[in-house]
Formats: sequence, structure tokens, C-alpha cells
Amino acid sequence: MKVIGCSIFRKEIEHLVGEDFVTLWLPAGLHVSDERLGEALGRALAGEEEIACLYGACHPDMDLLLAARSGRRLQAANCIEAFLDPVERARFGERVFIMTPGWLREWRTIFIEGLGWDEIDGRINFGGYDEIVVLDFGLEPIDELAVLEFYDYTQTPVTIVPASLDWFRERVAELLG
Repeated sequence: MKVIGCSIFRKEIEHLVGEDFVTLWLPAGLHVSDERLGEALGRALAGEEEIACLYGACHPDMDLLLAARSGRRLQAANCIEAFLDPVERARFGERVFIMTPGWLREWRTIFIEGLGWDEIDGRINFGGYDEIVVLDFGLEPIDELAVLEFYDYTQTPVTIVPASLDWFRERVAELLG
């Protein structure tokens, strides 16, 4: 089986199933461009193997692309849905932007390089949030400098919240089972 993954999940997947499980990691932030993600997926899906895709519905044609190859993906709309069950997500409320440590590592790639947002754009786009929460799965230290830099970029308070990988483990088991 060929396993394709978004690198936003890398640390968590390597923790759950091992470092050599994923065949190909695609760069974080591709989801901001349907064209770039579509091209990357097209190249990644080449070949004859069965496909398991560690992505949410990050591309409008994701399910069609995978169906053409008898592939399947995580049953989640996005990576936050993959990590948090709906009840857990709801407890944060609508005015909280939730990130994973992978998003914290890759925020420049996603927002500055991918979306082209400068600090003003970052502050405008995050201005509707009361708080940014970074889920801490306990797999790696959360870089305090990265938290401070992201706060400087958004001017929205950033809080680190301990979190479990149980829901994600279940989504991955469903995909691979």
C-alpha cells in the first residue's frame, strides 16, 4: 500500500505508526492552492499501488482523484477535524483558531508564502478570533519563540492546550484498517 501524507501530520503519524510507514510526505501549505495541491496529488497518485491518503478534504476533487485509484483518505474535512472530535472542538467555540504543532512550525509557509499575507493581512484575518490555541500532544516541546513570533504576526493571544491523540489514532486506524 502506498501511503501519502501531508507533512503537517508527520510527527503525529511517526509517533503512532513509525517513521517508515508513509511512502511520500507532501509539503505543508499546499491546501492554500487547489492548483498546486492538485498537481502534487496527481504526481503522488501515479502508480499501481493501493492508496491511503493522510489528508482531509483539502482539495475540491480529493475524493474523485482518490476514487479513480481506489484510494481512500482520512474521514475528516481538515486536519483539525482529524485531531479533535466534534464535542472537543465545540468546547473551544467559534472564535478560537485551532492549530497543531505542525501548523506552528509551518505558519510562515502557509500564511506568508502560500497565501501571501503580510503582517497586516495576518492581523486582519486573525482579528476575528479571541484566541489561537495550539494543541500540545506531548510529542515535542512547543517552541516558545515560534509562539511569540506567531503572536507578533497575528496580535491574537496564543494559548498552548494539552491534547490527546486518541481521536486521531481512531481516524488513522479507520483509514488503514
